[in-house]
Amino acid sequence: MAGWLQAKRASALMGQEKYAEALALYEQARAAGNTDERAAYSAACAAALLGKRKDALDWLSHAVQAGFRDVAWMKQDKDLEPLRDDPAFVALAERIPTLPERHPYSTEELKQLFTEDQADRQGPLTPEDWKRISPRDARRRQRVQELLAQGALREAADFLAAGFIFQHGKTLEDYALARQMGAEAAKRGHPSGLWLAAAAWDRWLMHADRPQRFGTQYRGDGPDKAMKLYPVDPSVTDEERARWGFPPLAEIPTGMRMQ
Repeated sequence: MAGWLQAKRASALMGQEKYAEALALYEQARAAGNTDERAAYSAACAAALLGKRKDALDWLSHAVQAGFRDVAWMKQDKDLEPLRDDPAFVALAERIPTLPERHPYSTEELKQLFTEDQADRQGPLTPEDWKRISPRDARRRQRVQELLAQGALREAADFLAAGFIFQHGKTLEDYALARQMGAEAAKRGHPSGLWLAAAAWDRWLMHADRPQRFGTQYRGDGPDKAMKLYPVDPSVTDEERARWGFPPLAEIPTGMRMQ
């Protein structure tokens, strides 16, 4: 996608709380023709955090035009809290449910499974939380396996949802399926499919005790929840990463903190 590198760099800056620099890069990405809903939404967050309400609302409208539909998350996102009393924000939140999905699902059940999978991962999570989530993840994987066997997955969004659910599995077989589902989503036109295929590939390699290729995986380092970039295969070039939509290795953060 046009402007992808600027958007990736902006995303990294968002993680470092460098909102002004990130917003400038998001603006460059949009000027280059970038239409990624996630980039536009993140730009709205950056603008809101900088106190630029008008710009934030403009970016949020752009995200919706590009396909953003998660109104529930938009309403609770702390980054957008400065906008919540704005009539334009309220009107946009009311309009989103009336808009068609850019990437529709074949079945409401699969959409609901994905929604539940993502909801289980919102907010700070304790070890006790994960003990409750793990059985739910297992049930979701089992149901998606059944739907896959029945041939119920037809649309790009179906395969992406299935891929994320398998990505949250525990075995090499789960991660292999996640990679396969991500690749199929990408073939069918979903802009997130290629990222998922790459991330699942990296996760498979990490759990097989091999270096990852793209730099998507981090591992915890001690009780303070600090995360370090898992070792990356030095034979994979930045040109190869670029073909998959990733920035140069030198620009990938070597550490991060879990929220």
